[in-house]
Amino acid sequence: MAEERSDARSRIDAAVAKLKSTIPLLEHAALDSRLEELLNDSSADPDDVILILRQEFDPQHKQ
Repeated sequence: MAEERSDARSRIDAAVAKLKSTIPLLEHAALDSRLEELLNDSSADPDDVILILRQEFDPQHKQ
């Protein structure tokens, strides 16, 4: 179970790092804040977190 959470968090961290490499530095705090919000939402699974962050912060993301 802990390994599953660790893998999920690794996937989220990788997605966040990729987003941070494409958005302006000034938006990093907003991304971090939104990430924390989503991580505290018990109804959001890791795939939801990644999808929502991409929709909100990746201008190239196709909805």
